[in-house]
Amino acid sequence: MLHQDLSADLKGLASDDLYRHRRSIQDLKEGKIKIDGQWVHNFSSNDYLGLTQNKIIKKSIIDGIKRYGNGSGASHLISGHYEIHDELEKLAAENLGFDKSILFSSGFSANMGVITALCDRNDLILSDRLNHASLNEAALLSKSKFIRYNHLDLEHLEKILKENDGRRKLIITDAVFSMDGDLINLPALISLCEKYDAYLYVDDAHGYGVLGKNGQGILEHYYPMLDLKPKQKKRIIYMFTLGKSVGISGAIVVANKEIIDYLIQKAKTYIYTTASSPAISCGIITSLSIIKEGKKLRKNILKSINLLRDKVENKLLMGKSITPIQPIFINETSKSIKISEKLLKEGFYVPVIRPPTVPRNKSRLRISISALHKPKVILRLAELINLNIK
Repeated sequence: MLHQDLSADLKGLASDDLYRHRRSIQDLKEGKIKIDGQWVHNFSSNDYLGLTQNKIIKKSIIDGIKRYGNGSGASHLISGHYEIHDELEKLAAENLGFDKSILFSSGFSANMGVITALCDRNDLILSDRLNHASLNEAALLSKSKFIRYNHLDLEHLEKILKENDGRRKLIITDAVFSMDGDLINLPALISLCEKYDAYLYVDDAHGYGVLGKNGQGILEHYYPMLDLKPKQKKRIIYMFTLGKSVGISGAIVVANKEIIDYLIQKAKTYIYTTASSPAISCGIITSLSIIKEGKKLRKNILKSINLLRDKVENKLLMGKSITPIQPIFINETSKSIKISEKLLKEGFYVPVIRPPTVPRNKSRLRISISALHKPKVILRLAELINLNIK
């Protein structure tokens, strides 16, 4: 019976240290959260720029509620699309130097909507082996021929491109990999797309806001003036989420006009869902402006990243991430859990990432650094890590 099967599966997860618990946050302030009555420094959040509690953004959303109400009331193609949505989409496209953009309610729905709209059983999708689950789920749902290439291995990717074909060829990849913090080689991927007549879908959930002089993500990181050639832009479909550095919720996809117009007509996760509240778009517009002017925020984050990496003694446990994502590779799941619990008792919430989110025997502590973290807090965290990891 269903209940018996589920019960057995749950017991199996528990015995393998893979049963996950939700932690209810009772309150928050600055870079701290209150869990079970205890205030702890929060090193688990993707709020890299500390904008989730920004007072200027809050005011924009409140003003938006006063003007538009609580919700949109309908899907975008019925009567839920407001001028403020247009304003947001125009701003996002202009900031990144593209023709047009489209707003989705989440990064997961953006990936699902775009990939299933553009590809079907006649097409070929190539995916980095460490991509976010939403990218792989979208590829499977599209019914395209789906092949995963070795992580960041462009020689393997090119071999697959040589040996396989499809009506449309789409390479899908994270820009910054969420569990390791490493980056793609964007120029090399664009070159492969030009060579093999493929297109590139980039999920920049963790790069937008923190990478690039003006926070415009992986594109600006590699092309500081966003001076991509028209033929290069034509190959790129770029998505960034609004729930991490932007500090709110949703996702935006930018591309050339034809692709965006097509998605408006064909992306099911856009067509068949209620549009996000127009008040939220007011806050996002404010946040995008803060990000573009937030050079000091990004400098502070970089200082914190370098401070942590300098003070953690066992460098072999750390990756090579230049982003706020700083994993500490423990590998053994039960040991990772024990260290995380010790840190929590000392007032630091650093979550354990375990299978199936990461491969078996690749469990780690995932430290997420925010602009809200003070140097003395970073130093104390490094000290605790050194004490607990020998």
